[in-house]
Amino acid sequence: MITIFKDIDIASRDLLKRYLSKVSYEACEYNFTTLFMWQHYYNTRYVHKDDFVVIIGGEPGDEFSIMPLADRDNSLKAIEFISDYFKDNGLKFMLRAATSECVKFLEGNYPGRFEFTPIRDSFDYVYKAEMLRTLTCKKCTKKRNHYNHFMRTYGDSYSFRSLGKEDFGKCMEILDSWNKSKLENSSADEIDSINNENIAIRKLFDNYEKLDIKVFGVFIDGSLEAFTIGDYINSDMALIHIEKADPTIRGLYTVINKLFLEQEFPEVSLVNREEDLGIEGLRKAKLSYSPERFVEKFVVTEK
Repeated sequence: MITIFKDIDIASRDLLKRYLSKVSYEACEYNFTTLFMWQHYYNTRYVHKDDFVVIIGGEPGDEFSIMPLADRDNSLKAIEFISDYFKDNGLKFMLRAATSECVKFLEGNYPGRFEFTPIRDSFDYVYKAEMLRTLTCKKCTKKRNHYNHFMRTYGDSYSFRSLGKEDFGKCMEILDSWNKSKLENSSADEIDSINNENIAIRKLFDNYEKLDIKVFGVFIDGSLEAFTIGDYINSDMALIHIEKADPTIRGLYTVINKLFLEQEFPEVSLVNREEDLGIEGLRKAKLSYSPERFVEKFVVTEK
C-alpha cells in the first residue's frame, strides 16, 4: 500500500502541535518550529494515522524517521508502521533523534531487536535558566567579565525589546551584512549551511503571526546589533533556535542571551540551546556556559 506523506508546512501546525503534546521528549527535533524551519533542509514530511503521526526525512533511497508522535499506548503500533514502511520500500530501518527515554522504551519492548548509536554532535545542551540569567556559576567568570565590559562601554546607549514584523527586514539586513565576511572565506559546506539558515530564519519571519516564537533584539544608539528567536519545548524549558550578534562587539552575545531569558522566559527553570553539529567553535562556546546536562540522541537501526 502506498503511503502519502505531506510536507511539514504552516498548515500542519495545529495537527502536529497536538501530537507533539503527546510526547515528552526534550530534544529540539520534537518542536513544531524546529520541524517547520528546517523542513526544506531535511526534506521532512509526515503522515497522520488515526492514533499517531510519523515523520520521515531524507531523500528517496536514503530516508530516516524520528520517534513517532503518539501516546505510549499507540507508540508500538506506530513503530511497526515505520518498520513496515522501510521494508516495503526496500530501506534499512533508521530512527534519528531517539532520546535516552526512547532507547529505554525500545529496549524494553523489543529486546535485542535494535542497535543504538549515540551521536555526540547531535546532543542538545541544557542549562539552568537562572544561571544564564544571573551568570553566577563558578565557570561563568569570563562571561561576567564580558557582560560587565559591555555595560561599562554601552550602559548609557544600549536598549532592548521584543521585536515584531516591522523589525524583521532590518534583522535580515544585518544578518546579510555579517554573513558577507563569512562567505568570502568559507568552504562549500559552510556556504550551504549559511544559506540554509537564512532560509530557515526567513520562514520564521514570514510566518511569525502563525507561530509561537518570541523574537528579541538589543540596540546600541538605536541601531539593532543582535537578535534571537526562541519558544517553548515544554512548559518549563525554553528552546533557543537562533542567536545572532555583531561579533566585533565584546559581550553582546552574553548580553542578549541573558536579557532574552530575563524578559521573555522569566518562569522557566531550564533552557535547551540545541546541538553543536560537531563544529569546534560552536562546541567550545556552548561548553563555556557550563551545561547542566545533555539531551543525548541516538540513531536506531535494526540488527
